[in-house]
Amino acid sequence: MAVKEPKKNTQAQETKKDDIFEVQYLNRWQLVWRALKKHKLGLFSLWVLIIMYLIALFADFLAPHDPYEQVQNLSYAPPSNIHWIDEDGKLTRPYVYPMVLERDPASFRTTFAEGFSLSSITARDEATGEIKTFTIGENNVRDIYMVIKITRYVEDADGNRAYLGNPEFKTVQTIKLTDSSLLDEGKAIDINTSKNSLTALSPTRYRSLQKIGTPVRIVTEKELYRVFAVVRDEVKEFIEEAMTLYNETLDEVEGDVELAKELLVEFEIDPELLEVVITPKVISYESRKFPLKFFVRSWKYKLLWLIPMDLHLIGVDSPARIYFFGADKFGRDVLSRILFGSRISMSIGLLGILITFTLGLFIGGVAGYYGGWSDEVLMRTTEILMSIPGFYLLISLRAILPTNIPPHWTYVLIVVILSFIGWPGMSRVIRGMVLSLKEREFVQAAIAMGYPARRIIWRHIIPNTATYIIVSATLSIPGYILGEAGLSFLGLGITEPSASWGLMLSQAQNIRAMTEAPWLLIPGIFIFIVVMAFNLLGDAVRDALDPRSLGF
Repeated sequence: MAVKEPKKNTQAQETKKDDIFEVQYLNRWQLVWRALKKHKLGLFSLWVLIIMYLIALFADFLAPHDPYEQVQNLSYAPPSNIHWIDEDGKLTRPYVYPMVLERDPASFRTTFAEGFSLSSITARDEATGEIKTFTIGENNVRDIYMVIKITRYVEDADGNRAYLGNPEFKTVQTIKLTDSSLLDEGKAIDINTSKNSLTALSPTRYRSLQKIGTPVRIVTEKELYRVFAVVRDEVKEFIEEAMTLYNETLDEVEGDVELAKELLVEFEIDPELLEVVITPKVISYESRKFPLKFFVRSWKYKLLWLIPMDLHLIGVDSPARIYFFGADKFGRDVLSRILFGSRISMSIGLLGILITFTLGLFIGGVAGYYGGWSDEVLMRTTEILMSIPGFYLLISLRAILPTNIPPHWTYVLIVVILSFIGWPGMSRVIRGMVLSLKEREFVQAAIAMGYPARRIIWRHIIPNTATYIIVSATLSIPGYILGEAGLSFLGLGITEPSASWGLMLSQAQNIRAMTEAPWLLIPGIFIFIVVMAFNLLGDAVRDALDPRSLGF
């Protein structure tokens, strides 16, 4: 009775037959790709690097903001809070609110909060009972403003007060409600209130303050005074100044609107440009949400350095800004700068390897093939360079070069410096391989047939070093990336306003950045990902090029 062969052994035999067939009928590079596909982690790293290089190539399109645009009032702004739920608890299109700087009145420490930009506001004139609604984009309304009166005084526990300003003429502040403003029960919150100074009081105020007992507290009272809207697009540049004078005139003449309009005429501004509600009471308002939009038009750039465009993958309407990774000390978008920085940090390795391997192949090939005095001179020079610690040589070479050159020339210098310290090790390995290969039968046959030395080196010897070159290249690129990051971190590499991952990490050297802005360390994560991907890919390529993995 015949015994059936186990199914598992049958499958193993079929797999072995397939391997034998592929080894016999596939060329070398097809076999390398076949072996590489079996290395799952290396293949994953390859796709990671392909994606990273595509991101670097299309950084202009992917960046939500101009990486060089500075917004000082958003210095060290945290990542934006993206909302997916509306006020009614329903899932909605993702949106953000503008971020505003808020100061703690007790500690005077600044923090960021979500501001509420208004889309419309409804107010009642308490004198006439008239109700008016101002909506952005309707009836030619362009901006909505409100005026608040601010009174500051010092008060003790018994209720005694000493005003820090003139109580008869309170401070008037105008807030643009279509910018990032905060509202609380119809009253404005002064988000930029500065410290009250007690060092420059008038004698009268000083004597009043002396009567106040201790301890005291500084009080800031705010009162909504007026709402008005700018209604046409033909408003001149000095409309802000005119509106300030307009409000001051209303204060001085106790709300005489006609006299205030005469003031506008002096500025050649049509008084009808301002719709005014005197001493209003806010009835209701609607906050303006800023949904995330795809394929938005914003700042201009050249796609692939050739095609002028202003289209971007994602963005929000002004005045809101979308900060996925927060902002740096200049208020610049960290994500946009990471995308642009990838161009320098990732291309510098490829260019460095290109120069290093060209020098290493030429010098190592000449020294190994010709030998004699050329071998002695080239190898002794190589050994001298290799005896100097690489990092110190790197810093020394950069220190003797000009520091006030343009950023693009700094980039070129960094590539040259990294290539200069990288070729000696490559040339020694190539020399050893050439010394071995020139004694092989096929090289001796080429010499016997009278082929010139240049052809023998480039057609017979160098191609047989391709395996080592490919593996060494994938393992050496991370060194160039880390070298550039180290120089830029020390202030000797890429300079502002250009962006590289090392330069961005240099902003995280102070205590405030480490404690209050940890998102500045995100570029280091990208460095780690790329360096690990190159190392894992290098290991996979080395295994794939091993003759044993090819089935030989």
